[in-house]
Amino acid sequence: MRSFVSSYIAHILLETELLFSLHRRTAFIIFFVPIVYTLLFGGLFFKNAVTAVPVAVYNLDRGASGRQFVRDLAASPDLRLCEMDGAGQDTVQTMAEKGFTAAVTIPPGFSRHIASGRMTTIELVVDNSNTVLGGVATRAVQEVVSTWDGRIAARQRLAAGWNQNEAQAMLTLRNRIIGNPTGGYEDFFLVILILHAVQIGAIFALGPSLVLEVHRRDCPWHQHIGAYLLAKGTVYLGVVLLYLSLCLAFSLAFFGIAAHGPWAWMVLLMAAYISAILAFSLFMGFWAGQREQAITYALFYVMPSVLFTGAIWPRHSMNAASLLLSYLVPGGYVAEDTRRFLVLGSAPDWGTAAMAIMDGTACSVSWLLKSDCTGYAVFYPSCQASAS
Repeated sequence: MRSFVSSYIAHILLETELLFSLHRRTAFIIFFVPIVYTLLFGGLFFKNAVTAVPVAVYNLDRGASGRQFVRDLAASPDLRLCEMDGAGQDTVQTMAEKGFTAAVTIPPGFSRHIASGRMTTIELVVDNSNTVLGGVATRAVQEVVSTWDGRIAARQRLAAGWNQNEAQAMLTLRNRIIGNPTGGYEDFFLVILILHAVQIGAIFALGPSLVLEVHRRDCPWHQHIGAYLLAKGTVYLGVVLLYLSLCLAFSLAFFGIAAHGPWAWMVLLMAAYISAILAFSLFMGFWAGQREQAITYALFYVMPSVLFTGAIWPRHSMNAASLLLSYLVPGGYVAEDTRRFLVLGSAPDWGTAAMAIMDGTACSVSWLLKSDCTGYAVFYPSCQASAS
């Protein structure tokens, strides 16, 4: 045990030194991928709140009610109206050419039909290619239509002899959105993409780096593979956690991500996630005999992992197969917890269990590898002499 601890400390010092020399390219890749994801995907929607969705309005009515309806639409903070000329027959083409998310058409005779109590229909065409913008436009227009519908119903009741209070009585809805309150891109997806970038950088850089290091240094672990891998994992845990913290801090400062959770628990959750990713990366580097294999084999994990983390759809909406896969990827244990930390300021009770599971995964892999280099000599015959 004493020799293991001594070897672990020696490898900690050595890995720290190599981080600025032999491994500086590996450290750069691990840092570069999350930064690229943060800037690239965060820059897609610079403002977190989805406002001023571009909407075209075709007012084919000549009366006062049509003009008032347009003013009510313009009063919505979520819409940016552009009044269009024409009969609205080329709506879809105009939306594609001008970049409108939706188009509202007020029919001819709208004011006359409202005054006479006849049914009239407002036409709404929505381009739902971007579901967030399409949903915001639909919701905002529906709110205005619902308000007008209530006014018309109250007027008809008064005409039928109802008293003022009875005529104005209506059912209203007060909604509170908790999962993505701003309707924004960053709150929902950006942080999860940053976590995915962390695992891409670690798996694609650390595993091949381990293979190359073994070839270059000829059995660098001396007597204890476990001490060697645990020391490497410890050093890179601090490095990756620092990089991830910088990306999150940058997102908070410039992309307006909501942050209501206790940061101490957030750091612990991120550390557990990184531990599991590093353990997997070291395992791939330990198991693969060639650096190309360390990348190729890891692709079978990396490619589908973001789909089953709960970042795109929550676990409760997954089928049985997808739900099972979500429990096999480390990101599946942190996606919902991370979003709840940031948006709600809390997390479910199984967040602690998730951290324990991921830390246990990292420790288990290190423990399985804590032996002499006999097992590694199977992949590296040059180490056979040290193993014997």
